[in-house]
Amino acid sequence: MSIKSALHQLLEKIGLRRRSTSSADTKNIDPRKALGKAGEDFALALLQQRGHKLVARNVLFKRGELDLVTWQGQTLVFTEVRTRSSMAFGTPAESVNARKQASVRRAAHTFLSRTFKDGRLPDCRFDIVWLLAHDGRIVESGVIEGAF
Repeated sequence: MSIKSALHQLLEKIGLRRRSTSSADTKNIDPRKALGKAGEDFALALLQQRGHKLVARNVLFKRGELDLVTWQGQTLVFTEVRTRSSMAFGTPAESVNARKQASVRRAAHTFLSRTFKDGRLPDCRFDIVWLLAHDGRIVESGVIEGAF
């Protein structure tokens, strides 16, 4: 099964794609959260195709969250995933403003200090995966390496 068909099945499963059956079973799903979850799943698959190895996902700290943490070779990559259904308020990548970048940096610092207690830190990078969805399907995507 191709990644694309697997992702379409996932979107269908969480209620973002229309099915021939009743939508009563998906009434209680917040569409934005469902879109965000589907976007993170898509982003992870995209990064894995590019050779990334998953370390952690949706890591929450008091002052920030990390969507995806992966290894790409010897580099630890902190990836912010942004999924939008419209560009009415700018592109998904543009929504990673200075405040969000600072929040991700703080969370990454906490992650590093808890994970690498000996103080020897790997090379690190902050990436953005941006996704644009239409009618419950990811129609455009991109990766910005070293975004901030």
